[in-house]
Amino acid sequence: MIAAVVDWDALLQVIWVSLVAGVGVTAAWGFALLGSNRAVEGGRDGRPGEAVIFGAIGVLGFFAVIGAIVFGIVILVD
Repeated sequence: MIAAVVDWDALLQVIWVSLVAGVGVTAAWGFALLGSNRAVEGGRDGRPGEAVIFGAIGVLGFFAVIGAIVFGIVILVD
């Protein structure tokens, strides 16, 4: 009886999208923290090449998190 009421396709879509979003945004934030921390350490230790590479990783991770936030707000508004 309950199986006829539940929209299983929508439920499964919510599950996999939330898992991907949760893991993806968490990983992007982790890359932002890792990149910024290692960039500061590389600059402090006199390794400018490493600092630039990790700085780019940090910036990309940060923009991925900001993009996910903006995307979520756009989806909620629509």
